[in-house]
Amino acid sequence: MTEKPDSNPLEQALSAAKDNDQQSIRRALRAFVQSRVFVKLDQPWDGKTFPRSDMRLLFVSDGDNQERPMLAVFTSKAFSDIYAQAAAPFDYVAEVDAAWACLGVPKDGGIMVNPNSAPNFRIGPEVASILREAAEKDVAEKSAPPKINPAQK
Repeated sequence: MTEKPDSNPLEQALSAAKDNDQQSIRRALRAFVQSRVFVKLDQPWDGKTFPRSDMRLLFVSDGDNQERPMLAVFTSKAFSDIYAQAAAPFDYVAEVDAAWACLGVPKDGGIMVNPNSAPNFRIGPEVASILREAAEKDVAEKSAPPKINPAQK
């Protein structure tokens, strides 16, 4: 497992997370959803415009469970570069809000932060689905037409 010094708040929270310490796990999840992360893609994208429908994100397996897809996200470009050799044809990297990344998690899928590196963090399918639903709700609220107050007419 490759390690590098913690350099951002998300990496610090992941390093502090302990398997059976719910408080440190909550801090890591909070840091995750408030962060920008890096995703690996099969084609160039700026991370800002609307992505192409044929663009694919990198998924990894969930350890021994080879059937469960885990969206691979990285806390820094350096961590995504470490994973580069194993990721072909996912040669492109984009920085995105973690909430946006959650939109790419399929049903029964999870999220693996910094796969095969440390600090890493596994977000299982149950929690990933909650994060995806929250992100979907946020997108729906932001894209809804503004409500007009009848008193303002």
